[in-house]
Amino acid sequence: MLSLPPKDPRGFLGRFGVGGLLIAALVVMFLYSSVFVVSPSEEAGTRWMGGTPMTSAPLTTGVHFKVPFFESVDRLQTSRSIYTLNGLDVYTNDNQKVTIDVSLIYQIPSSAVMNLLYHVGRAGSVDIESTILPVVRDRALAAFAQYNTLTISDQRAQITAQMRKDISEALQRLFNVDVVDVQLVGIHYSPVFDQSIEEAVRAKNLAVQAENTVAQKKYEGEQKTVTANAEATAAVERANGEAQATVLQAQAQAKAIETVGEALKSNPEYSHFYGLQHWNGVLPQVVGAGSIPMIDLNKGQDVAK
Repeated sequence: MLSLPPKDPRGFLGRFGVGGLLIAALVVMFLYSSVFVVSPSEEAGTRWMGGTPMTSAPLTTGVHFKVPFFESVDRLQTSRSIYTLNGLDVYTNDNQKVTIDVSLIYQIPSSAVMNLLYHVGRAGSVDIESTILPVVRDRALAAFAQYNTLTISDQRAQITAQMRKDISEALQRLFNVDVVDVQLVGIHYSPVFDQSIEEAVRAKNLAVQAENTVAQKKYEGEQKTVTANAEATAAVERANGEAQATVLQAQAQAKAIETVGEALKSNPEYSHFYGLQHWNGVLPQVVGAGSIPMIDLNKGQDVAK
């Protein structure tokens, strides 16, 4: 049979002791503190005991070493960052206060990392937003000061373009920061201005309504005038027609009378023939002097022949 070696009654601690464990722990901590990793979205620099910078160029993506416990790491995001400034009060050229919300997308190039980490504000990245904020506020104030409150909505695109240009130039010149985009995401007017706009819109609507009423009345009046003119014209035409008809009828009657008169002159017997043509066959109901007037029918036939 195989025999196992006797167990060490002192165990692991007995063989190495507490001091050995302490040394091992210190070694692990030393190794852990001497290595750091820079991610792809950032660059870094180191300082000796939190003071003098130890790097002259930014450390890029990968594993890096430093002196444990004595050298600290400062990181700065170099991928695109979004900074939103809400509730910024600006003033227009007619002295009206407007509250705006601005969104800024920017990116820090490698050439600007060391300057922003160790020469702007406090060391590290703690002052980046507070460094950018005053520039954004100043350029936004300058842009809005060129416009009237009533035209802001219509000229929003021009204001945004002006802010983008001014902020980009300032951040590039001051800190070598690249501005990707600037957006004016919100415009908030004062309650007093909103009320005045509502009153102006209401007054404009009432004025338009009044103009429409006047136009309607004018149209109705014109329609009545047209109708009256048409009726008057029709009456005149009707009267002219009736007058012409009367004249023609009178002329026809005069012509007939003239014709009858000429016939009587040329032929005295025509009167007897004319009477026969117009007799209705009824004898007179009343006669005088005891005589009955007679009509010689044969004579009339001779005349007609």
